[in-house]
Amino acid sequence: MVYAGGGRYLDLLALRVEGDINGDGCVDDADLLQVLFAFGQTGAELPEDVNGDGVVDDADLLVVLFNFGQGC
Repeated sequence: MVYAGGGRYLDLLALRVEGDINGDGCVDDADLLQVLFAFGQTGAELPEDVNGDGVVDDADLLVVLFNFGQGC
């Protein structure tokens, strides 16, 4: 949460762009490379597992590709 003034707070996680793996606010080549390097990995709480199904796969890659350039 970040103070936005006037007694208001913003939840920064709610503002996150889908496919922004590294959390810099921009879906770019860094996010794409992160998913590609993690491709095939399984486990809980992998940041590259965008859809949360426990595996970094083509579905996660597509989220990054479809949102490429957002927030930049």
